[in-house]
Amino acid sequence: MANTSWIVIVYTLGLAAMILELFIPGAVIGISGFCMVVGAIIYAASTGQTILATVLMALILIFLPFFFLLWKNVLGRMFSVSETLRDFRSSQEQYEELLGEKGSAMSSLRPSGSALIQGKRYNVVTRGEMIDKDTRIEIIDVKGSRLVVKRAGHEQ
Repeated sequence: MANTSWIVIVYTLGLAAMILELFIPGAVIGISGFCMVVGAIIYAASTGQTILATVLMALILIFLPFFFLLWKNVLGRMFSVSETLRDFRSSQEQYEELLGEKGSAMSSLRPSGSALIQGKRYNVVTRGEMIDKDTRIEIIDVKGSRLVVKRAGHEQ
């Protein structure tokens, strides 16, 4: 009788761990819970408690589809982003608009530093040349969020 209690406790803890995995992703808790469930069933069968093993097996076969449906449908919606991306603008698009704009170096660009362009401060980089503070600059290339500048009015 004592073995039966422990088998049911381990089985229940395993199911609880699998449910907890839905809220704390990482797979370790869920896999551990599944191993506890399978271990409880195997132990029940190996100790001659075949009725208990059969009942536990039937419960897990009913529970697993429910578990995956819950995981996919209910919790997937609960944790997913539901807003549309219609008004989303990546920073790269915002920087692309600055191509050709002029501004002034807020610091010495050796070869990187900061610049004031359209009233905003940006981190910029030159093609390797040094540019003194307060020099007029022009954005000649945009690579992601990296703004490449040169002295304004100079040839590329």
